Amino acid sequence: MISLASGIGTGLFLGSGSALYAAGPLGILLGYIVHGVLAAEVAFISAETIGYLPVSGGFIRFVPRFSDKALGITVALTFWYLLSITVAAEVVAASSLVAYWRPDLNHAIFITVFLLLILAFNLLPVRVYGESEFVFGTIKTLLIVGMILAGLLVDWGVNPAGDYIGGRNWSKGSPIHEYLVGGTTGRFLAFWSTLINASFAMGNIQITTIGAGEVANPRVNVPKAMRRIFWRINVFYILSLLVVGLILPSTEPRLSGSSSTANSPFVLAFTNVGIKVVPAIINTVVVTSAFSSGNGVLFLASRVLVGLAQDGYAPQVLLKTNKLGTPWVAVLVSFTLAPLAYLNCGGTAPALVFTWFINLIATAGLIVWCIICFTYVRFYYGLQHRGISRDELPYKSWGQPYCAIAAGIFSFIIVFFSGFALFFPGKFTASGFLSNYIACFAVPVIYVVLKVTLKSPWISYADMDFSDMDAVRAERFLRETAPPKKTSLWRKFVEKVADE
Repeated sequence: MISLASGIGTGLFLGSGSALYAAGPLGILLGYIVHGVLAAEVAFISAETIGYLPVSGGFIRFVPRFSDKALGITVALTFWYLLSITVAAEVVAASSLVAYWRPDLNHAIFITVFLLLILAFNLLPVRVYGESEFVFGTIKTLLIVGMILAGLLVDWGVNPAGDYIGGRNWSKGSPIHEYLVGGTTGRFLAFWSTLINASFAMGNIQITTIGAGEVANPRVNVPKAMRRIFWRINVFYILSLLVVGLILPSTEPRLSGSSSTANSPFVLAFTNVGIKVVPAIINTVVVTSAFSSGNGVLFLASRVLVGLAQDGYAPQVLLKTNKLGTPWVAVLVSFTLAPLAYLNCGGTAPALVFTWFINLIATAGLIVWCIICFTYVRFYYGLQHRGISRDELPYKSWGQPYCAIAAGIFSFIIVFFSGFALFFPGKFTASGFLSNYIACFAVPVIYVVLKVTLKSPWISYADMDFSDMDAVRAERFLRETAPPKKTSLWRKFVEKVADE
């Protein structure tokens, strides 16, 4: 539930609005489905690697073991930056959505309140974080299920006007809009423009692996959770976007981001059909969702720094804890990027500020995916070089190494063309260029500096450490010799579908 709470946030509830406006109902659906396939591959190779090496830190500890120490620290710092700046993005979203009720008040008031609450929650015991995220995750799940059912009823005519909508918003005009240019090229560009929004929404699919070392029977349970959480998130995303595309015209002007407040497409969908109570409920839950996601990513960011310090790659002062056992120094350092949320207080439209954050976070996340895929390929060939069969692993993803190679290349292509719209006549802006490409320059620079400083050699296939295979084989033997558990046919079927 905690993974679900962190995996579903304003990327769905707010970020999907601009994608729907740009691409149309079919365009956004195709974009998120295609990106979902990419996310699936990252999820499945993460499940395979965490099944072999179930340690706290997940992929952050896996990368230096099978590639290069400098690359491992680089991916850890990139992931820390991604998480830390996501705090600001979630606070921007939450403060903009609160303006639904009080557009007369300055956004700085709401930003300050949310920032202080998130910081306070992260200085409390870990137990408080876990319990609060479980509650928030439950609320999100109920909201999404309720929205899907309510949206279908509205589409079928159960609304104040008694208007049967059906597929009207798909058949009126083109279900895929034209973007920047006309014709087939314009429709392809509209579809492509949704991939960055989808990357922002699904980019933290791998966080389930971070706490692997603290889970019972991690070689079985963490890969299983990794695969299941992917299916849950994708089903929620696809069904939610399908429903909102049915009941909300994609030409709705308030989706364009030009208004003084941010608008959730889900709120607008129910407002437009004359339902008064549901939009306020949705907006309330979306605000708590943004707070929940901001709370969760700050927690994870601080633990990334703690992991780096424990491994000797960051100052030891980051390990200092308060009386409640919370690493308060790491929390405060991770909180330093959160005040960027005050960018929302200038004259720029909130939706544009949120778009900057979407670009910054999505591109950094895709670069992390590229490194995960690259490291997995090395892990794959390392096993092959040592004569170790992948059939011995607790989980074996299919189509390898070709699927991992394709996922890494596709992630790189999305990053490379993330700011394609800027290079059309009259579209270039410095802020747009930096938000799309600053990570592309910063990550290689960080890696080169670390490589020169640490002088760390690449780990050859012959020198890769596969000593954990002894533990893998021992645990496999215990599972196979243990008496079988009684399981219903229905549960066996669900587990077969969800886990394989």
